[in-house]
Amino acid sequence: MLDYRVLTFLTLYDEMNYRRTAEKLNMTQPGVTQHIHYLENYYGVKLFEYDGRTLSKTKNAQRLKKYFDSVKAEETDIRESFTPTDTIHMTVGATKTIGEFVIVPEIRAFLQAPNHTLDLVVDNTEVLLHMLEKSQIDFAVIEGVFDKSKYGYQLFKKESFVGVCAKSHPFANKTVTLEDIFAEDIVVREPFSGTRMLLQNALTDRGFALDRFKRCISVSNFSVICDLVANNGAITFAYEPISHCRDDLATFAVADMQISGEFNFVYVNEQVARPKIDLLFSNQGG
Repeated sequence: MLDYRVLTFLTLYDEMNYRRTAEKLNMTQPGVTQHIHYLENYYGVKLFEYDGRTLSKTKNAQRLKKYFDSVKAEETDIRESFTPTDTIHMTVGATKTIGEFVIVPEIRAFLQAPNHTLDLVVDNTEVLLHMLEKSQIDFAVIEGVFDKSKYGYQLFKKESFVGVCAKSHPFANKTVTLEDIFAEDIVVREPFSGTRMLLQNALTDRGFALDRFKRCISVSNFSVICDLVANNGAITFAYEPISHCRDDLATFAVADMQISGEFNFVYVNEQVARPKIDLLFSNQGG
């Protein structure tokens, strides 16, 4: 089991406040300080430091956090293995495009075995990465952008990121310009979602932002997005599999803005995650 001082470190790393950490752990603030000083002396590095009254984490703290997350994931896996059972269970996270439109065939195939069970968490990138760090999921399948220095990962596949509109829209099956799309209403996912960050990065690279569109509407549900695009004349940008979810949708391209995005398996401990990834995605070749 993880040393209790490590748990203090992980809590302070999340809270970035000694008082809140002490309250959360039912400790005194001097007790929290003592635990952190012990770890700093043990590893011979500074983990947290103040700039004025602002507490910040050092690069060494970030390295240690990544290591402790990996150990915690392995400990959780070992603890579960001590319970005798013939059932093979995994908890998987997936961002919304992947969870709703990409990995359903793999899940169906996995659940054909009567001793296989699975919990699927579909949420945005930020939430899933936090759950990974807390060992609440075994691995995640994430679309688009994340900090690859903080997690283990392996490419699942690449997908084209395209404009989507109604089949009756003037853009349908055409190549248009940036100025053309800025005259339209656009529907985007909520902040911190993979698809929104991918679009924002592409626009930023070209000197623009989402507020350049005629109107920007944020919706967290793909069914609602597709309905607004199909029936209200709005456009969106999404991975190509989403355009196939309804017969009344079409795709379009933007000149000089060809985008593709990665779908990655993301984990904090490869030894724990790899066998489960291979089992669920046995026909993907890793």
